[in-house]
Amino acid sequence: MNIVRDKKIIAYKNRQTKKFAFNLRRLISEAVMYEWSRLGDKQKNKSTVEYINIENKRNDLYKTLDASICLCPGCNQTDKDMYYNATAEVWFCTQCVQEYRDFYIKEFSKNEKDLFYESFL
Repeated sequence: MNIVRDKKIIAYKNRQTKKFAFNLRRLISEAVMYEWSRLGDKQKNKSTVEYINIENKRNDLYKTLDASICLCPGCNQTDKDMYYNATAEVWFCTQCVQEYRDFYIKEFSKNEKDLFYESFL
């Protein structure tokens, strides 16, 4: 498997733009989690087939949010500059990216490889 080296970073320089983007991310995250909870309440007292269908919808919602730029899957923050990891196809905040880089450098020798952590280099 080849490591994709497409690095994309979303970092806002203007304070107002940054505040708007972070608030929009938070609102989208809250709306998705509200729907996720609503579907969870709807699962109660349902047949097995209906329960599974609702659970599949909930899983799709959560996976979509987790892979979006709205929420860092490492720390669940919405108010950070974001980095796209093309190998994992997920956005991480720049703070988590740095922690993953530090972990890789500290924990893995030159002989060992881990594509997930190596993709942050």
